[in-house]
Amino acid sequence: MKQILVIILSSLSIIGYAQDQLFKKDNSRVDVKILEINTTEIKYKLFTYQDGPTITVSKKDVALIIYQNGVHEVISTPAETAPVPAETPYVVYNNYTPSPRINRDSIEKAEVEKLLVTKNLISLNMIEPINGSIGISYIREFANNYFHAYVPVTIGFAAPYFTQAVNTIFSGSSYYYNNSNNSFSVSDFKFSNKTYEVGLGIHFQTSGKRAVTHFVGPYIGTSQFKGTYNRSENYYDPNTGYNNNIVTLRNFSLERTYVMLDNGVLFRVTKNFNIMMLAGIGYKIDTYKTDDKLTEATNYNKNQFPINAFKFGLSFGYRF
Repeated sequence: MKQILVIILSSLSIIGYAQDQLFKKDNSRVDVKILEINTTEIKYKLFTYQDGPTITVSKKDVALIIYQNGVHEVISTPAETAPVPAETPYVVYNNYTPSPRINRDSIEKAEVEKLLVTKNLISLNMIEPINGSIGISYIREFANNYFHAYVPVTIGFAAPYFTQAVNTIFSGSSYYYNNSNNSFSVSDFKFSNKTYEVGLGIHFQTSGKRAVTHFVGPYIGTSQFKGTYNRSENYYDPNTGYNNNIVTLRNFSLERTYVMLDNGVLFRVTKNFNIMMLAGIGYKIDTYKTDDKLTEATNYNKNQFPINAFKFGLSFGYRF
């Protein structure tokens, strides 16, 4: 600003002369005869030596020209009309469009919705073969995925050793019976195989709208076992005068009813693959069918604890 004021004051004092005056940005003044002004340069001759050479000066070095008729022209260049700061804190692009904010909750919800498209599950229990059976279950999710119906079906092919051990601990394996003529006892009940098991469970899924959910609910089932037991009978032989003991191996059929509470976790791994872990506890009612009158036996169907049934499962299944 001070530079421009000095130039203007100086120009006012010399308006009366008939030459052009060129003021440079270094505060120098030259009396000239302007010949040409283009976009980048100014061409002139010295007023005092107009027969001399043409002098060319860059417009960026010139601040003002006062023509002989008194007209003032402030010289500017395109760079001066739109100055760029020496230090720019950031670059702004005119075509920049900010990216939309990522809503992670929405993305997670969309991914879970993809998993919930399929509501049917057929799975294979990987623990059942250890117990001499093949277990397949069907699950149908309903009520907006907050409930599911659970229908297991089990077929035995070998001795259920785990079931045998639990049955012996909680139910006992020996029963006794006496009649008026002979006395005998039955013992060593052993399962030869599990014929079948089928049941129905209605489970509430506490996190139905998530990829992993806990579930809990009642289960009612029925099963049948085949097995053997020993019958030991004592009788008096009048011909010899001795008591004899005869042990025979007999067969039995066991009808078992379950009333249980299931707990578990359901993993919806993908839209078409599931993993389920299940554990249940409850009460079982046994009914034996044999040739002997076991309904009159001392230990018949008298379990030691009100909670005497247990169930475990680890299943891998296909969703559809």
